[in-house]
Amino acid sequence: MNIDYNLISEQLLGAMAESLASHNAPAISSYELAKQLYFHAQKRELPPQALKIVFKHICDKLTKLSLLSEIDPFSVTKSYLLFGQSKASPSEIMCSIDPFAYVSHLSAMEYYGLTDRFPSILYLTRPSVTEWRNQAQLRMEHEFREHQTYYFASGLPKLRPAKILRVNQTPIHFCERSQLGAFRLISGSNLRVSSIGRTFLDMIREPSLCGGLQHAVDIYIQEAKKYLNLIIDEIERHGSAIDKVRAGYLLSEVCHLNSPKFYEWEKLAQRGGSRKLDPEGEYAPYFSEKWKISINLPSLTATEHNE
Repeated sequence: MNIDYNLISEQLLGAMAESLASHNAPAISSYELAKQLYFHAQKRELPPQALKIVFKHICDKLTKLSLLSEIDPFSVTKSYLLFGQSKASPSEIMCSIDPFAYVSHLSAMEYYGLTDRFPSILYLTRPSVTEWRNQAQLRMEHEFREHQTYYFASGLPKLRPAKILRVNQTPIHFCERSQLGAFRLISGSNLRVSSIGRTFLDMIREPSLCGGLQHAVDIYIQEAKKYLNLIIDEIERHGSAIDKVRAGYLLSEVCHLNSPKFYEWEKLAQRGGSRKLDPEGEYAPYFSEKWKISINLPSLTATEHNE
């Protein structure tokens, strides 16, 4: 079977350009681009091995037309920026490339206006590598259904995690979770951002990724009352015992807020050298008798914050 790859590519180029024009994100992965090509070319009944060649021709043509531009380093990103999207933020680009990642920690705090800091690093959370691949496999099975065997045989790109270290000179820091966290989709955008409750939970879990514990405590003092119900709900549902103890101490003893849940969380308090307010700091001799944790943050060791 003689195949004129240039002719097929030219015939499919218009359909691909239209698809890109309606793509609701500033960037696109090779997998998403190949998926679009596959469904546009489906009626042509090409042999599987021909699709990979056509795909390369299409990518080359779209790049020459400046409808796509490779995101450096392309060997790692395997992704493209769409025409007119040069001002897209690193977070928008990353949410386009990685379907399971979301903005978190200090970057989420900045998005919600909780911090006056402008992080030089983009903080993202995504599933562990194993869970990421499991979710990717389920997504491909769902998207291709009875076509997946044919698609996989074509050699077209599969959905794979990109090992990206920076975008537009912005370093990327990934925090991996065994379970996908609580995030929300931002209306009118492709952004995914950790929920308010999860953002406050992350502040006590990984304060070093949130500007440090002192910064996190300052935000708790300033903002926790406003978001109290959301914070309590998230920590009650997804917080560990030590998360609840740390949050209970901060919300009740430092922020002077009240909730029936605090009495339940207080029952989780127990002695132990590893029980510290700052999980990444050294153990300190100052402690809360009620919550039974070392208060290893100098600003909170004043008499009024300890029993």
